[in-house]
This record gives sequence, C-alpha cells and structure tokens, in this order.
Amino acid sequence: MTPSTLVDRIRQPEYTGENRCTPCTVVNVVIAAIASLVLGIVWAPLAIASFALFVGVIYTRGYLVPGTPTLTKTYLPDRVLRWFDKEPAPGYEVGTDSGAALDVEAVLQGAQVLEECEDEDDLCLTADFEAAWNDELRRTDESVARRRLAALVGVDETDLSLEDHGRWIVPVVDGTQIGRWESQGALVADMAADRVLEDRISDWAELTPDQRSTLARGVRVYLETCPDCGGDVRFTEETAESCCRSWEVLTIRCTDCEARFFEASLDTFEEEEAV
Repeated sequence: MTPSTLVDRIRQPEYTGENRCTPCTVVNVVIAAIASLVLGIVWAPLAIASFALFVGVIYTRGYLVPGTPTLTKTYLPDRVLRWFDKEPAPGYEVGTDSGAALDVEAVLQGAQVLEECEDEDDLCLTADFEAAWNDELRRTDESVARRRLAALVGVDETDLSLEDHGRWIVPVVDGTQIGRWESQGALVADMAADRVLEDRISDWAELTPDQRSTLARGVRVYLETCPDCGGDVRFTEETAESCCRSWEVLTIRCTDCEARFFEASLDTFEEEEAV
C-alpha cells in the first residue's frame, strides 16, 4: 500500500477541507500540543515527532480525539461556536431578517396586504393581494427573480450570480455575498411579492433593499403553495446543523418536494413571546 493510498483511506472529507470544523481543529491541536509536551518529558525528540504526527492526523481526518465534532457541539458554549460558524454572512443583508426594526405587520396591514382572519385570531393575506401574488408567482421563474434581485440591490444582472450553499441560496456580487434565501423557491416568492408590494406601498422607492426584503419575507410566511412543485407548505420544528453546532429552528417546508421557504431560530420566537 502506497502512502497516498493510505492517506486516502483514512481521510474523512466530511470533516476536512470546506467541511472542516474550526473549533474541533483548535481543540485537537491544543490536545496534541499538551500530549506532545508530556511525551517530550520522556524523550525530548519525541515531542517534535509526536506533534508532527498528531497534526498530520488532524489535517487528514479533521480531528485527533474520536467523537470530537459531537463533543464540541455538546460542550462548547453556543456563543463560542457562532464565532467559527460557516453560515453565509450577507453584505447588504438582503434576504435576511435585517430590517427587524420595521413594523412589518403594521406596514402590511396598512397596505391592505394583511387583515384579521375571519375564523381565527391571526392575520391572513387579503384575497386581492393573494390573487395578485399568485399571478405574479406564475410569471416569475429563476431568471426573472435574478433580474429583479439585481435591480433591487442596484447592480448589473451580469455581475450577480446565485450560489447553492446546501442550506442556502446565496447571491454573490464581485465575490461578496449580498444575502441568503432558504431555497430557490423562497427567492422567487420574495421577488414576486416585491413586485406586487411596489404597487401597494406609496413610498416603496424610498425603502432600503433590506427593508423591502424584510417586507417580502413577511409575506412569504403566508405562502400556501410551493412555487417549485405545487405542493402544500407546512410549519415544522427541526434541528439545523452546521459544521460547528446544532440548534432548533422553526421552518416552512413543502410537503411534496421538501423545499424550505422559511427558517428562524426557535430561540428567537421564545424570546419574543417572553417580552
């Protein structure tokens, strides 16, 4: 067996390269350094040799101590894990809940987008807005959504690309991430809502891109039919995971194709309810 073949057999792609967990690596390098120093007490050259071997294992497998990814997620504080997380970091904040200071429900009710439901104590889309939104959804595909997003952030369409990051669709301009959406369908839904809201909110042109995005996202939570496959959508509670941590989220998913249209940390809702 050649050295390269041996390396390939012990390599763990799920914990190396782009998938490498930075906290796991840091913790294991510290453990490797301490273990090497202990071995060096027995014989000084052994410290250097063992540390080189340990670092090689960490580089190849992602960690030295078995079970490190699970242990890191379990025992390191979430605030520490967030420092190393690889969730897309938006620039313009488009497609996130960055316009949280905006009273979304009040604005949408004032624009006759939302109204009190007839059969429950909640808000529902008005019939005329829902009809207009559904019509716009039928006219909006990926290319139309991409063109509208470029216009929203004020860039040339040819300079904007959409990258699939697994859990997120991330628009990129000149190497900078300018937002994120839970799926292609979520982006389509927002760009269709943006077009309909433009005709209903008088000062629409004066709103910032993140404020417009937040209002469109506020409409998206009332989505009833999946733009991707036509299936029904439903609220669910799930466990989201990144390379470094796991957390509970509230999501809206399509029952047929499992496309994700909304996700927010469950802690956020619990904090709002406690206020």
